[in-house]
Amino acid sequence: MRLTALFVVCLCSISCSDSKEGGSLGPSMTTGGTPAAGTTPAGGAGAAAPIAGRTGTAGLSGGSAGASAAGRAGSESGATAGSSGSAAGATAIAGVSGEGSAGQPAAGTEGGAGTAAPVKPRLAVTADFLAKRLSIVDIDKLKEGGKRADALVGEVDLAMYAPGPLAVGVTPDGKTAVVSISSGWLSDIDSSIPSGSGGLVFVDLEKRTVIGQLDTGERPMGIIISPDSKRAFVGHYSENYFAVVDIEKRTFERVQTGGSFNEELALDDTGTIGVLTYGPQGNAVSFPIATPTMVGRTSGLSGDAGGVAFFPGTKFAFVIQAPTVLTGNVGGYNVLDVSNPLLPMSTHNVRVNASPVQYPVTTNVARKSIVFPSSQDEMLTLVEMRLEGTMAKEVKKVSLGPAPSIAYGLTSTPDGKVLAAQAGAHFLAVVDMEAGKSFNVAWEQAELGPVDVRMIP
Repeated sequence: MRLTALFVVCLCSISCSDSKEGGSLGPSMTTGGTPAAGTTPAGGAGAAAPIAGRTGTAGLSGGSAGASAAGRAGSESGATAGSSGSAAGATAIAGVSGEGSAGQPAAGTEGGAGTAAPVKPRLAVTADFLAKRLSIVDIDKLKEGGKRADALVGEVDLAMYAPGPLAVGVTPDGKTAVVSISSGWLSDIDSSIPSGSGGLVFVDLEKRTVIGQLDTGERPMGIIISPDSKRAFVGHYSENYFAVVDIEKRTFERVQTGGSFNEELALDDTGTIGVLTYGPQGNAVSFPIATPTMVGRTSGLSGDAGGVAFFPGTKFAFVIQAPTVLTGNVGGYNVLDVSNPLLPMSTHNVRVNASPVQYPVTTNVARKSIVFPSSQDEMLTLVEMRLEGTMAKEVKKVSLGPAPSIAYGLTSTPDGKVLAAQAGAHFLAVVDMEAGKSFNVAWEQAELGPVDVRMIP
């Protein structure tokens, strides 16, 4: 049982009628192969009874959000200098098809103007949870007054997998998505959300099809992927281990953490060290990516360890701590020095009484910072922090306005903007951290989601 207090607002206003309840992910969850076609998950046990949730969190339910997002609409242009001594440049407009591929520019002429390379759309993928789909969108078409359909270049139907996609990891080569089919801790705060054992599915992002599945344990959650695109590291909420997954072979090995509630992971920007948060005691494990069975464990960190991300260019990780009222712990955060991953050390320990609810964290490489959402009194704010020595310092807050809950999923774009998935109000926020402004894009679903978002390299 998770030792955190109940959400203030429950999720019962979200319709879950389209979800398949029970303990089956769908067609046979084995260590390899392709899912059986056209089958639906077998029915099983009903949703788990609610247990204590995270303190003070406004529930994930809520009304529909207004639609608008900052972004560049339409196509981009570019010019290159002509060949054979010609200085003239020719502009080529990249047309974006419904499948997200760039159109072909006009061919250059000999001795005259050259042509620009096609502009590749910048794509992201969202996990739409109880809508049971992945959405692939062109982030430059997320715009003020817009909606999901305006930026959509494709989607992946996951209707046969219950309860739905919770978290997404994308391989650095951009070819494959590894998806947690799970309720994570969401079904602990609302029994109307189907639970079940869950599992992983593997998605070909170009073909937008499921290419395999794997049962790695109960309620998989956060995912990171090795720089060579060969292995995924997956936390499991209802197990005492994280899974190291061979993406090609679709096999896995367990790495014991010493506790359950294994949730979120982060990878430093050299791709050599990982951190996983676990347990209601606020702890974390760190490990070398090359030898992940060798782990270092923190101890005695109060709170409930949730989101984690590395400060860019460092071996310092920022760990969000949720309140755990039943044990007397309060929310806050830790900074962990994991330069020696076998001996992680807390260098900054902050606790705040009546702490707002904070969950995921993302690294913002362009701004040399980390960002996390903070929710209090149904107002959602993004908080940006930078590392000063061995301590974290707040540098900016950007209000996203009224929202019924945390932004469960968060990612940063290459130019320093932040995308925030707000499941209860069914929008994706696009946040310009430099300008301190944001817009919300309606995600066109009545069910809980989107819950996660990731850039596609």
